[in-house]
Amino acid sequence: MEYIYPFVTAMIVVRNEENYIASSIQSLLNQDYPKDWMELLIIDGMSEDKTRKVASDIIAEWERLGNHIAVRYLENPKKNLAAGWNIGIQAARGEYTVRIDAHAQADSQMIRKCVEILQTHDDVACAGGRIEASPLTEGGRIISYVMSSPFGVGNAKFRYAAKSGYVDTVAYGVYRKSIFQTTGLFNESFQRNQDNDMHGRIKACGGKFYLDVSIVSLYHPRETVKGMMKQGFGNGKWVVVGWRRSERRDGISLRHLIPLLFLLANVFLIIGGLFLSLFRLGLLAMYIVYIALSIYFGLQKTKRLVELVQWGLYCWLFHMSYGAGSLTELLRLRN
Repeated sequence: MEYIYPFVTAMIVVRNEENYIASSIQSLLNQDYPKDWMELLIIDGMSEDKTRKVASDIIAEWERLGNHIAVRYLENPKKNLAAGWNIGIQAARGEYTVRIDAHAQADSQMIRKCVEILQTHDDVACAGGRIEASPLTEGGRIISYVMSSPFGVGNAKFRYAAKSGYVDTVAYGVYRKSIFQTTGLFNESFQRNQDNDMHGRIKACGGKFYLDVSIVSLYHPRETVKGMMKQGFGNGKWVVVGWRRSERRDGISLRHLIPLLFLLANVFLIIGGLFLSLFRLGLLAMYIVYIALSIYFGLQKTKRLVELVQWGLYCWLFHMSYGAGSLTELLRLRN
């Protein structure tokens, strides 16, 4: 009997990403999933650069070589990711939907393998794979180490896991479209951490997440320290915003709070150290542990002393920025 493939809608929500969109689209065109059973949605947030032209040129060239895929261009007047994802979900013809960022490149087997998981695991609402940071410049290499280490970004298993299985969350996952009929759509008031809120709702209604570590997709992290710190501050802020706006108060976990606790410990011990030596000893002990962990995890990324020092500094800056974002939002809520 001939295998009947379920129809899949792949989507990219984008705005002003002319430098990244080509490789992102190409990674979806290069999927080993039958193109007759796929469609591609390009959901553009009113880009003011050449994003739309680059996208159409890539697809036109691919079809000129004798290939074909159903493509639709949709507009996202609200210009944010959650609104774009909702537009795509509502327009999707597929039984399954998958979305990747413009800064990402999907593993060529991602859709096929995730669909196989969803068809053999009835309890799984979303399946995905690992993601690896892929810097575009030499300056982004150390930042990519930070963004792909448990010490840098916490215990998000899709960044480093070596074993497939059930997990708390995945990135660039393939979803059952039907799950959104139960959970509702993405919260469009969120500027970041929309996934945390949605995945919390999915888990609340019994849906599970499955990680296949043989799937390895790439994403391009920030290329500057300033950009990394801005990302950290924003993530820290929106973790608190998401927790406050969530009806279940389950969009936040211990790993999200550690940078805030680290920042507060610094403030408390430094101020206390002005008066008592005990606090100075506490500060010293905390940094002995921090530096030891930094060296341990850093050696898994590089053996060069200069890079190891950079790694430790970048981790510290990211953690402090993240904590500052959370603290700023908590203080704002008290006013």
